[in-house]
Amino acid sequence: MIRNREQLSPTHCNELVKEAKKMFWGSFSFSVVASLIPIVGMMNLYKYIDVIERKAIPDMRKAFPDGGRKFQ
Repeated sequence: MIRNREQLSPTHCNELVKEAKKMFWGSFSFSVVASLIPIVGMMNLYKYIDVIERKAIPDMRKAFPDGGRKFQ
């Protein structure tokens, strides 16, 4: 419930531009949550393939040793 009908003024707003961006890769399934991997810089084709080969595939093999998995 708003009791004070004070008008919005520029002093109520704090404009802030954030330059620092963080990107992480993570994965999960019904039974497993994998760790987050920080991505340095912007994601591109080569970084994506590297993350899939270094992290996603090993995590899937560990979580589903019988092979019952699908990557989406």
